[in-house]
Amino acid sequence: MARKSKEEDILKLFFNQPSKQWHFSKIKEKIPISDSKISKWLKKFQKEKLILKTKKKGKMPYYIGNYRSPEYINTKKIYGMNMLHKSRFLNHLRSLRGAKTIILFGSFSTGDWYEESDIDLFIYGETEGFEQGKYESKLGKEIQLFTAKNRKDFEKIGTRLIKNIIRGDIIKGELDFIKVSFNA
Repeated sequence: MARKSKEEDILKLFFNQPSKQWHFSKIKEKIPISDSKISKWLKKFQKEKLILKTKKKGKMPYYIGNYRSPEYINTKKIYGMNMLHKSRFLNHLRSLRGAKTIILFGSFSTGDWYEESDIDLFIYGETEGFEQGKYESKLGKEIQLFTAKNRKDFEKIGTRLIKNIIRGDIIKGELDFIKVSFNA
């Protein structure tokens, strides 16, 4: 796996701590590269609407994630999925033979995760072969696993959780096990 770029390291600061006020010196402390490179990438991220620069009178300027902008949310979501791909986690999930459907949901799916967020995962079918500990270690995140071996198990899951699951990203399979009814 290729080494992340310093540009990606800087962007990761704003993705992991979206509302933190980052002063230039703190960014340099975390990512030790030249001032000109940091400045170049901060300007680029501002132009792409990923971060905001704020300068209050008599204070040093700071940067913050532009976490309400569609550009930020979409880029963060793609970054998260790319992180799962690079770790081979997505390939591992798709290789689980007994798993009929696998859905990534919650904050990782919506792009509003932060440094301490876990990864919410739903598996419909068998979980045999799922290497949870290995990927928690690789990703540096806890994996919150929800399972249903069959339709009967699925029907025991609370409505609120089901709504969150079906709003997620399907990694493998289909939602054909879900019964939909309309009240007219």
